[in-house]
Amino acid sequence: MNETAWFLNQLQAGAASVAWAVNQVPAERQLRQPPAGLGDWTLARHLFHLLFYEREVAVPAMRLWLDEPPSRGAEPDEDVAWDPQAPVAGLLEEFQNGRAAQLALLPQLPETAWDEPRATRWGARHLHWVMTKTVQHTAEHLHDILSLALFWDAVEAHHRRR
Repeated sequence: MNETAWFLNQLQAGAASVAWAVNQVPAERQLRQPPAGLGDWTLARHLFHLLFYEREVAVPAMRLWLDEPPSRGAEPDEDVAWDPQAPVAGLLEEFQNGRAAQLALLPQLPETAWDEPRATRWGARHLHWVMTKTVQHTAEHLHDILSLALFWDAVEAHHRRR
């Protein structure tokens, strides 16, 4: 399997896994602050961060290998853009749209891009590194979302016993 096909598979699987994980967290907890020990972010905040990364970081980074100039404007402030009352369904849809943009871009990139460094926000990196970062980032937040689904009750019970 070539790198393009492998990353297409990973991006699709990651998006499907995030959507599945979101549905494992009860609706009444999706906007609630988790108990201490499960992080500072609500499920909705994790989703917003993922969609913000897709839109503002991943897709623009990929476009560098299409010889598009990097944006010259000020980078948007994620904390300012975050709306704590944003509906989870809308956030998930926006995340999936950002992922779809990556899936559409990836086959357009030249084969030489995999090992050709470009100036990214992380320094000089090649496409393989940038795409691997996206896979890692998805996995990191998938872990956090699944922790909310799996361990919320146990962590709350532990705090009540103390």
